[in-house]
Amino acid sequence: MLLLEPFWVYSSVAMCVACGRKELLKVTDIWGNRYFTSILIMIAGVFVPVENWVLHRHPDWETTFLVKTVSDSTLIALASLLHILIALSGYWLSMHLLRNYGEDAVIKSTMWAFSIFFCVQGLFHDSFMYSGTYEEYHDGVEKSYLSFFATDRFFDAYIIFFLLYGPPFYYLIVSWNAGYPREERNNFNWKMGREVVLHAAFITGIYVVVWGVGLLPPKFHLSRLLPMYLIHFTSHLLVVLPLYFSPTKERSD
Repeated sequence: MLLLEPFWVYSSVAMCVACGRKELLKVTDIWGNRYFTSILIMIAGVFVPVENWVLHRHPDWETTFLVKTVSDSTLIALASLLHILIALSGYWLSMHLLRNYGEDAVIKSTMWAFSIFFCVQGLFHDSFMYSGTYEEYHDGVEKSYLSFFATDRFFDAYIIFFLLYGPPFYYLIVSWNAGYPREERNNFNWKMGREVVLHAAFITGIYVVVWGVGLLPPKFHLSRLLPMYLIHFTSHLLVVLPLYFSPTKERSD
């Protein structure tokens, strides 16, 4: 989903910076260190190729049904460039926040990017999680939310993506978040979990108010909050929970 992938790229990079906070505060050159190199390899070497494969396989869904097919490599090349530029700018911004405002600022920016990525999919699932064809989408054919989970799109963009991108991502955040006292590690993880709940409450409040005053189209009901909650909390659980596997100082000793 090209419209939402910038949020995923930024949140992935910022998450790595947040987890590597202690060592990254010591570096004198933010570009010439192993942390930046590892992040760049993760994005350029794993994320970009996998997403390009998904874009090639499902161009209509990846472009939110703006195009039916990708006839040449121009769109794929532009998408690759966009992802890498967002990764570079996201790394710089995260380092700026870390050095000038502390880890809490990086945590907030990280989790907001994740929350936007997850919540938008849930609230607008009839576009971002549509299971029909390009023609059906533009003809207004409705598809159930759950039908998306039985499509090749879901398998390629979520299952295959998770299997390929998950290992390097989890390795970086779990290993970089290691070596802290148990209480400090758990406090860091709790801050992330707290943001998840706060964001869900904030987005729910905004949605209810906008819906209540009649500014949303008729098809937008309060029932749309259910898929939003499902994606928001389940996905964040997969992001935050592995951090509890980071070895603590006591266990390392």
